[in-house]
Amino acid sequence: MRKIYLNNGSIAPLSLSSIKSITDFLIKYSEQGPDSDDLSQYMKKLIEETRLRIKHLINCNSIEVSFTQSTTQGLNLVANGIDWKKGDIIILRGGKHEHYANYFPWLYIAKRKKLKIKVLKIDQNGFFDIDELEKFAKLKRSKLVVLSHVLYNNGSIMPVEEVGKIARENNLLYCIDSAQSVGSLNVDIKRIGCDFMAFPSFKWICGPLGIGIFYCSKKSKDVLIPDSIGGESGQIVSDDSLIHNDIPQKFETGFRNYPALAGLESSLRYILRIGMHKITSINSKTSSILRSELLKIDGIDIHGINDKKMRNSIVSFSSPKIKSNLLKVKLETEGIIVAERDLLNGKKIVRASPHFFNNEEEIMKTIRVIKYILGHV
Repeated sequence: MRKIYLNNGSIAPLSLSSIKSITDFLIKYSEQGPDSDDLSQYMKKLIEETRLRIKHLINCNSIEVSFTQSTTQGLNLVANGIDWKKGDIIILRGGKHEHYANYFPWLYIAKRKKLKIKVLKIDQNGFFDIDELEKFAKLKRSKLVVLSHVLYNNGSIMPVEEVGKIARENNLLYCIDSAQSVGSLNVDIKRIGCDFMAFPSFKWICGPLGIGIFYCSKKSKDVLIPDSIGGESGQIVSDDSLIHNDIPQKFETGFRNYPALAGLESSLRYILRIGMHKITSINSKTSSILRSELLKIDGIDIHGINDKKMRNSIVSFSSPKIKSNLLKVKLETEGIIVAERDLLNGKKIVRASPHFFNNEEEIMKTIRVIKYILGHV
């Protein structure tokens, strides 16, 4: 059975070119010698090329790009790297309604360092009141504002540029979890104006597991003190004292996942060749068809904002006729892969997240299967 994969907000499939890049790397690794000069030069070039692709994707400087294991690790670099003082304030959108990767690190550091968290109240679609943000931003001890660029459960796009302006006006640090935006939307670091951003390879970029990207702006590079150091990220200076290297190596202690890096570089070339404007256009069209067809089905509730300019391609829905997890399982039995996620107050929903390789035929088959399932419960 050929599967219809609508779960790119979790993990996207790899293109054949990315798979080949990984296997080519491993073959080269063994044939040339894992610790040979030839392979060392190849890996150095691979890292430089991948940084360059990220630069073109999000409009930043290459040296502002470090490679991590995951989005979570990138966010923890920020949480653990800031020189916090007791009573400092973290401004966080939605609190526990953020993705756990962008909630637990702040909760954890707040407890350890005796910090305060000011939670921005949210509406049913996850949006917050800008006036409340400005009020919190003006508090004397406010130090950092943090939020997701796109919400993982319903695809709402947060006003990140407006938040950046408020952060700058109030001399606040600004950190973004962009796991659901980079690769699905046009992301422009210079327009957003954040200090830090973290995102993975394996979602909308269609890269491999086990590698993430961490952006740290040049102007904020000295704000973070890494909680680890090694030969790749530090050095001994003349007076026998130990210092961290400059960015990007500052945050790259130890060896990287080089096979995954080869796959990521190939995936980046693939989506950049298609072009983000074209990808976002395709995604908008496909998700709009899915939403409009779901709205025609009796017993289906759509969750999330209607304005397509304020959401990415994530489409969330549920039915009072069937539990969301059971609907997800039944869809998978028919070869249609979606996810179950939480909304406000723990409500369970089905999340579909189509990407540029999904087409209208797949969407219409998904609709037919949903109608069939609901007609037999």
